Amino acid sequence: MLGFQRLQKYSKRFVGLALIGCVFLTYSSVAQAPLDVRVALVIGNAAYKYNPILGNSGNDAKSMSQVLKQLGFKVFVVIDGNKAEMSRAIEQMQGQLKGQQAVAMLYYAGHGLQLDWHNYMVPVDAKLQDAADVPKQTVDIQQVIKVFKDSSTRMNIIVLDACRDNPFSGSTGRKGLAQFDAPPGTYLAFATAPGNVAEDGDEASGNGLFTQFLLKELQRPAKIEDVFKRVRIQVRQKSQGRQIPWDSSSLEDDFAFNDGNKFTLNNEDLVREARASKEKEERLIREAQASAERENKIAQERELEKQRLAEAQKIQETAARQKAETEAKERERQLALSAEQERLKAQVAAQALERARAEEIQRLRDLEQAKLQASEEARRSKLSQEAAREQQFAQEKADWDKIKNSKNVKDFYAFLLKYPNGYITEQASFSIEQLEKAKAITQPDKNGQIQKLGEPRFRIGDKWVSVTRDSSTDKVISKAEFKIDKIEDGLAYFSSQNSNGISTLDGASLRAVDSNDTFTFDPPLVVMPGGEINVGMKWAASTLQTSLKFNYTGVRTEQYRVVAYEQITVPAGMFWTYKIERTAITAFGNKATNIQWFSPDFGIAIKRLRKTEPVKRLGITLGSARDEVSELVSITRGTPQNN
Repeated sequence: MLGFQRLQKYSKRFVGLALIGCVFLTYSSVAQAPLDVRVALVIGNAAYKYNPILGNSGNDAKSMSQVLKQLGFKVFVVIDGNKAEMSRAIEQMQGQLKGQQAVAMLYYAGHGLQLDWHNYMVPVDAKLQDAADVPKQTVDIQQVIKVFKDSSTRMNIIVLDACRDNPFSGSTGRKGLAQFDAPPGTYLAFATAPGNVAEDGDEASGNGLFTQFLLKELQRPAKIEDVFKRVRIQVRQKSQGRQIPWDSSSLEDDFAFNDGNKFTLNNEDLVREARASKEKEERLIREAQASAERENKIAQERELEKQRLAEAQKIQETAARQKAETEAKERERQLALSAEQERLKAQVAAQALERARAEEIQRLRDLEQAKLQASEEARRSKLSQEAAREQQFAQEKADWDKIKNSKNVKDFYAFLLKYPNGYITEQASFSIEQLEKAKAITQPDKNGQIQKLGEPRFRIGDKWVSVTRDSSTDKVISKAEFKIDKIEDGLAYFSSQNSNGISTLDGASLRAVDSNDTFTFDPPLVVMPGGEINVGMKWAASTLQTSLKFNYTGVRTEQYRVVAYEQITVPAGMFWTYKIERTAITAFGNKATNIQWFSPDFGIAIKRLRKTEPVKRLGITLGSARDEVSELVSITRGTPQNN
């Protein structure tokens, strides 16, 4: 295991490079002038006439509209809207957007449903009896997307906290919302994975589970990707995997709701929230005290009833005595029932109080951590990009090394909350999948394909053959046959003709062999996300790359983006794959660009285009020039193992 000093030594020697893109932008520079015009439509439907009433979606919309106003949005609000009111609000927003090149946002909380791969917001007056009623009585999300497009908005944000139960499965045939890729320039966020149901929250919280955490994260300065990553992590942890938010992004520009400068929650806002939290705590205390007082009063009345019962039993006349006894016993039963109800009320109030206090403590801790992280990033922003990246990676790796072998899923949740878009994020995500299986049910996409979260991407007995050709001449450079020999302690060991490799079960590489060298990676080199893959996903990864041939170690940094979901054909067959653009700065300091096509259930690329540019260090050429294409010629899957 290499420490930070050795990391510095090797990275200074071998990595004289610029980071691809500036990861460490200060928050004040995220929202530039063109993103200053912000318009949002916020809809919260709860008081349904013909469908189940929701407890918190109206509160969610009110809370969200207030926070968005504080963050610079002009907000149109609809609470318990019928179809006409919702459509009119969309028209009003369109009038505000035209010619502004604005950041446009839709936030919807309420019932939602899908039909024929379209998603619909359900007005409070909708009376849905069959599928034909859906387009007539609801509002298609595509209607809002079209308004954004026609208004030439600069950026769009769509947040759907819908599907809080499933009253429409009989009329539409499918639960939840339908998956679709974010249109150009759009960030799309669902409160739960497509085809699943979101939790409405409880009365004490006042908000649905997803919005509860979204409101919290909007308090801290962060890029939009970090905000929704943290929300996803917390919702998954709170629901124990029953609810897992989902998103898709096609944003090209950076954006922050809260930039910590112009668009932020000021001290008065935070003081107001702290005061509201205190008032909530005091209310819960009063409710608990009132229940306790009522319980005591009932206890006193029960004692009186016992005395009356004793007196009734002394009555000599039988009929009168029996009547008195019956009446006394009935009063005693009613009082006992009331006492139990009050005891339960007091218990619920006490539990709500305990939760409120814990949430407030956590809120203050989160804000303090956000301040520390912002301060640390501001400090690093004054360094060179290389030095800032080295320090960030060294800090993350030190924290990762402390928990990487942990069997406590809380350790990995805490790591992800600290580093939602860090260099080791995907490995932590996969660790959570292994320790706490998602209870959300992954639905088939339009092509009938299903991603199975947390499933190993390698099996004992897997065999594949790969052929690599020169891209310009089509000449065969190499052909290799691989086989998974064993799986042990969460690692897959594979062999080829004259080499051996090691990968994690999600496809991250610990040891890799090519025609020129053998490399090891610490932490494992991630080549595809550890969890669900969606078009628009972006992530970075860094690792200590060691060359066994040249006996050196340096930092390898990679940037990834999922750019498409498409069907490809290679000699091994036809596959539905995610196309991933991958750019690396290797430990040599040379730049390697890859386009790879991955099937979500297999840990090796189905196809890869690779181009590597060599560099010179001290007069020595390091690395080799490559422009090649690799494809699977055949693949045979082994038998799935019982987890």
